[in-house]
Amino acid sequence: MTSRWLRLVPAGFLMLLAAVYLGAGAFLATGKVLGERHLDIEDDAFVYTGNASWRDYVDWANAHLRQWHPEPGGEEIAANLAPFVLEPDSNCPRTNDGLWQRGIVLIHGLIDSPYSMRPLGEDLRARCFLVFGLLLPDHGTRPGDMLDSYWENWLAATHFAAGQLALQANQVFLSGHSAGGTLAILEAARNPTVDGLVLFTPALSITSVSRYARFITPLGLFFPAAAWFEIEADQATYRYESFPFRGAEETWALIRQAWSAMNDRLRQLPVFTVASVQDNTVGTDATLQFMAENTHPDSLTLLYSQYPVQAPDRVQVLNSSDAESGVLSLSHLGVMTPPDHPWFGRNGAYRNCGHYDEGTESFAQCKAGQREYYGEATAENLNMGLVERIAFNPWYDAMLMSLENFLGQVSE
Repeated sequence: MTSRWLRLVPAGFLMLLAAVYLGAGAFLATGKVLGERHLDIEDDAFVYTGNASWRDYVDWANAHLRQWHPEPGGEEIAANLAPFVLEPDSNCPRTNDGLWQRGIVLIHGLIDSPYSMRPLGEDLRARCFLVFGLLLPDHGTRPGDMLDSYWENWLAATHFAAGQLALQANQVFLSGHSAGGTLAILEAARNPTVDGLVLFTPALSITSVSRYARFITPLGLFFPAAAWFEIEADQATYRYESFPFRGAEETWALIRQAWSAMNDRLRQLPVFTVASVQDNTVGTDATLQFMAENTHPDSLTLLYSQYPVQAPDRVQVLNSSDAESGVLSLSHLGVMTPPDHPWFGRNGAYRNCGHYDEGTESFAQCKAGQREYYGEATAENLNMGLVERIAFNPWYDAMLMSLENFLGQVSE
């Protein structure tokens, strides 16, 4: 009798765990309505597998994106979403081998696109950089493609871009925003041809909930809506607003890979970093820790803060609160994006209001541009009035000048 009972206990316990797990799936699916854009139906996952040149990749991506955007105005949308190449003027310096003197790969963040970084690319091109703008796999199409997206594919695309740039430029820099910054760090740790990094709010620490995302993702097999952390209107056009747990799972794994790949060569690279103390998406302390371990004398961090903070060595603290212009702080978004960006700028076509519940008066007012302030959607800021989450940098020109000084110091 006793032995039989002991044999039954594990089975019963497993059944209880299964019931709790499935119950959690049903709970996570509650109230989430999926549309066609939330389906993962693209077999090739939009991963470039060719062995041709960067221009071949750009042409391939452009053709692919045009198929995904047949709507009116879709050709312009596809062009803005696409990867790009920006060549310097013909009078810019070249090596004796005919290489451009300097080149940089721009890597956008998770659920974003090259469009948010293209103005920076144009400014760097004007400063004689050869610029490659990368579109990460499973981006630019529909958020449902993120359900089957993996950091290894993102890194493979980054490695391809860095390798192609090295064929045309003497010095290779990598620049990334958020998870794009993490990819730049990991690639630099493994690739000896990388000469420096330019990072914008890199993802080196995210919410601890993300470490459990790998247990939540499989629930999508039973409850498709449970696979999604957020379901939004996806009106941003050039970035996804709906976000699956898969994205958090892979970002967490990517961050762990980046920290484990830290080596002496990476610590000795020149690194320019821009971060914001008020950042709801990534942990700024982890960015400061990463920069504190860097030993290159020209490495620099621009740290925007709403309030005075103590500045560690090689950290320049900049005030990000300007009541006169209605700016409370910078956010995780757009520290590399100028205020005149046609989509994400001060008078751009898109307004980031997802911190308010859709259907509420605050959401409608925010979307109508009736904000009282720009800033990060912190509890403190939201208590001050109606806040539109800022997706640009009002001090972009000053930031660009600091970046130009850094690049001038570390260029051969």
